Amino acid sequence: MAKLLWLSIACATVLSANESELELLKQQMSALHEQMMQMQQKIAVLENTAKMQATNTSQDETLTSMVQNDQKTAQTTMLPDIAVILNGGYTSRSVSRDTYGAATIPGFVNDMEVPFNAKNGFNFNYAEVAMSSTVDPFLDASAIFHIDGSGGIEVEEAYFTTRALDYGFKAKAGKFKSAFGRVNEKHHHAWNFEDQELINYVLFGPEGLGGEGGQIQWVAPTPFYLMAGFELFDGNPEQGFSAKESATTGVGYLKMSQTLGKATVLAGLSYAQGKSEVQNLDLSGEPIANSYTDYGQTRIYGADLTVEYPLGAFSSLIWQNEWMQRDQDAEAQTQKQAGFYSELLYRMDGNWASGIRYDDLYRNVAGAPDDLNRFSAKLEYKPFEFSRFRLQYNHDRSKAFDDERKTVHEVLLNYTLELGAHGAHAF
Repeated sequence: MAKLLWLSIACATVLSANESELELLKQQMSALHEQMMQMQQKIAVLENTAKMQATNTSQDETLTSMVQNDQKTAQTTMLPDIAVILNGGYTSRSVSRDTYGAATIPGFVNDMEVPFNAKNGFNFNYAEVAMSSTVDPFLDASAIFHIDGSGGIEVEEAYFTTRALDYGFKAKAGKFKSAFGRVNEKHHHAWNFEDQELINYVLFGPEGLGGEGGQIQWVAPTPFYLMAGFELFDGNPEQGFSAKESATTGVGYLKMSQTLGKATVLAGLSYAQGKSEVQNLDLSGEPIANSYTDYGQTRIYGADLTVEYPLGAFSSLIWQNEWMQRDQDAEAQTQKQAGFYSELLYRMDGNWASGIRYDDLYRNVAGAPDDLNRFSAKLEYKPFEFSRFRLQYNHDRSKAFDDERKTVHEVLLNYTLELGAHGAHAF
């Protein structure tokens, strides 16, 4: 009985100890579970924080990338279109360079300037750099720099034009070529022949009519193209006008275009007026530098007509004509000089073209010849849109050497290359 009692006490003690240990284990398990829950919560918080930071970083990177792209786009948009034009070739002339440079055109030019193809042999005539861009919703701007074969740089044109004037108006200001006549506004690489038309050269010089000034044009609301323009320039003695500060040259013109059947007809009337200017001479008869006398007014009248008739998708005939007359007051009389050119161009296809031209100065001052003329023929090859090779022959009877007229024969082989963003030439 006593053994049984002691056995019961021992079992109870063991069971009691096991229950205490079990309870302790349960408490420890509960504590561990609670710690696990807290750790999971902390992990979840850390993960959310990391995700938010990653999202913010991605957003920042996206925003930075967008800003950089916008900046690049803005910078690209602000960059002007740039074109480079190269012109040169080979010249064979029946007189030497010095003799040709000393030639005169009686009654018109006493000191002839030869800007292109000056010497026999190879000539690099120029590199022309043209830049243009939209400034804002209201203005465009352009600048053209001329680099001659000797490395001299000249600002040939630099101007702005309006984009948003009402009622068909457009304005321009800066340094630019006048829209007088048919070809004065065009640059050398856009000419139909390698040399300037005689009447343009003798009246306006190799640079053409233009300079520092302003222009306003108006396109009429008519069923056909009709444009009127007015320009003011500082006077320029190389163009036959006074260079005094108070002297300005005014230019006005009316131009129209109409389609007649298959043909396109362009016609224009032009007028320029400014103070006449004659260079003073010293006692020996030599010109006095920067010394001029005004003799009233110089008035220049012009008329032009161009007809293009298409023969096929890439072939056409173009007949272009221009006439000018200058009335210049000098002392007690008015000197009248006039001339014209007429040229016929045949575009065979997209690559080949040919043409002939006749220049004539038929009216001159008293005592000077009035039959100064030149005949020209050309053959042109354009392998691609922006490269051109041209062969031209001139039979020139407009020059005098030591006061003796002499026929000059010329053969010109020229290339013109256009690089970069270059717009189409006006027809």
